[in-house]
Amino acid sequence: METSLEPVLPNRHGPDLEDLACAIIMRAGQLQAKVRPQFREELSEVTRLMHCYYSNLIEGQQTLVPEIEAALRNDFSAEPEKRDLQKLALAHLECQRWAAGYTGSPFAVEFLCELHNRFYSALPPSLCVATTSSGAKVPLTPGVLREGDVRVGSHLAPPHSLVPPLLRYFRRRYEASGPSLPARIVAIAASHHRLAWIHPFRDGNGRVVRLFSDTLIRQLGIDAGGLWSLSRGLAFARTEYYERLAKADQLRGTDEPDDGQGYLSEKALQEFCEFALQAMLDQVSFMEGLFELDVLVERIEHYVRVESGLGEMGGRVSLLLREALYRGEFARGDAGRIAGAGERTGRTALAAAVDAGLLKSLTPKAPVRLALPAKVLGTYFPRLFPPVQIQELDGARR
Repeated sequence: METSLEPVLPNRHGPDLEDLACAIIMRAGQLQAKVRPQFREELSEVTRLMHCYYSNLIEGQQTLVPEIEAALRNDFSAEPEKRDLQKLALAHLECQRWAAGYTGSPFAVEFLCELHNRFYSALPPSLCVATTSSGAKVPLTPGVLREGDVRVGSHLAPPHSLVPPLLRYFRRRYEASGPSLPARIVAIAASHHRLAWIHPFRDGNGRVVRLFSDTLIRQLGIDAGGLWSLSRGLAFARTEYYERLAKADQLRGTDEPDDGQGYLSEKALQEFCEFALQAMLDQVSFMEGLFELDVLVERIEHYVRVESGLGEMGGRVSLLLREALYRGEFARGDAGRIAGAGERTGRTALAAAVDAGLLKSLTPKAPVRLALPAKVLGTYFPRLFPPVQIQELDGARR
């Protein structure tokens, strides 16, 4: 029954999936090359917020970025429901940070269980629950494979007794997906569905699957240094995402000669892979356009001029921010020269930028670099975090 996972890859995926994978490799390399390492470090934290925001949004739970940023400062809402969602976001971020340092096999059952454990162990009791088929809420044990049978929509997940052997087979087959990078990128999409199909946990499978795919993307080196998120693409096509997942749950059409030889539909798996790889390419391309430096400079200058409240000092602060963007960082003693002023005025402009949270440094005397507080993200990076509901996101890829 382990082979009920077959096909684990579209066996005849042809050039289309390979072409999409090659395009992702090329565009991810171009995206990474656009951004200085110091700025990329800041942006990777924004991407981590983005993954958290959109993965939770897919599940119908929205926590706005300023609310997440407040929670990071231990500033929680007085409203219990909003406070719980802030804690959920923090749990997601901590889980991502742990996964970012993971160097083992993402296909290992130990890794999947640890993702689930770290996420749910950090949640308040009101959220550490599973929903039964009748809609009742029952306590959920973090990191433990399900011990009962479940139905998700029209999908009757494999019997719980088969989950451990299916996960062993899952690891063995996907670790042998091929040496070429394009083939392994196709395997990201295919394994995303197959792990969701196994449904290893009583609840929380969607988040675990997306964290798992995020880890694969990072380990394959196509994350552009942490500058894009698959979850954003899936959220913008949430309805189609669920439809494609459900379609790929279907058994092979025995009366369809082009539907492969496995237990599940090869044709539907190929269609899901095409959808997922296109979502990946869309997101890499979107982020690449967002980081066109000349356009980004204009957005930064607009923020300083219109929104920052820095008044007459804004012009000199803009020059400092421009320098940090293009160079990655600069020495504090260079502020006067960069701002076109004397040393004293340069120090004043630098202090204003740091106090406003627009520049930062690792230590009080270290070089300064661009900072990306939540308040600037909407202007610097429009459409990165749209404050909209899920229904408005559906159907819009970008």
